[in-house]
Amino acid sequence: MKLPFTLLSPSQENCLPLVFDSPHSGINFPSDFKSEVPLSQLKSGWDAFIDDLWQDAVKVGGHLLHADFSRMYIDPNRAPNDIDPALLDAPWHECQPTKYSERGMGLIRRYALPNVAMYKEPLSRAQIEHRIKHYYQPYHQALSATLAKLHQDFGAVWHIDCHSMKSKGNGMNIDNGVARPDIILGDNLGQAAGAEFVQVVEDAFSKRGYNVVRNTPYKGGYLVTHYGNIKDNRHSMQIEINRALYMNEKAFTPNDNYHNFKQDISQVVKDIADYVSANV
Repeated sequence: MKLPFTLLSPSQENCLPLVFDSPHSGINFPSDFKSEVPLSQLKSGWDAFIDDLWQDAVKVGGHLLHADFSRMYIDPNRAPNDIDPALLDAPWHECQPTKYSERGMGLIRRYALPNVAMYKEPLSRAQIEHRIKHYYQPYHQALSATLAKLHQDFGAVWHIDCHSMKSKGNGMNIDNGVARPDIILGDNLGQAAGAEFVQVVEDAFSKRGYNVVRNTPYKGGYLVTHYGNIKDNRHSMQIEINRALYMNEKAFTPNDNYHNFKQDISQVVKDIADYVSANV
């Protein structure tokens, strides 16, 4: 079976303890996925082109991991037991739904968009376990192993979880109807990444003219809270990019600013790499 992710690594001579991951940039749906929701609506959860925008991470010594499967199938940025019992055909003790499941956006999506149900029929425990075993766990194993090896080699590791966001929140979001800034940095209110590192990332965007906000409304999801541990010199933060900066949100195509924005991201990546290099 083909691996459900792509992991790009730098040369050994150029390697830094720096990892970028994009859990939502996949758009593939495995053959067992059955839904009547049209692809145009399923794409609403797709972090389109995020893996491409951050591609230069590898040139400066970073690793870049991205999922090849859609988060609408199973979401790597959720806890493995964040399962909505309403999706199942029978009770299952593993279900421990969080605030994400309450909004229909747990490990397995209940809704594609507000009031647009993903499934007409309940799912079985076996179906969900299959998704966890063959898609979710391999992604996390790749990320965990990469972070662990770098931490072992360097004594520290810096992880950036890369996302995109709609320019305005919808009814499934906690900021429904609110216009969003250019960039939102999430460090779980300072608990997942060192303040100096977060400031470097903020400065990298703001000095290029972008409006940057921290932790509102996104503090960082499961990946940031699970892998960040400042006391152990493991720094993890989330970057949310406003889609209007680089794409046509309705057509899911790059806009006229795509190339310029990608160049800016390349410079942001370089600033981050320079910081990491100076601290190992």
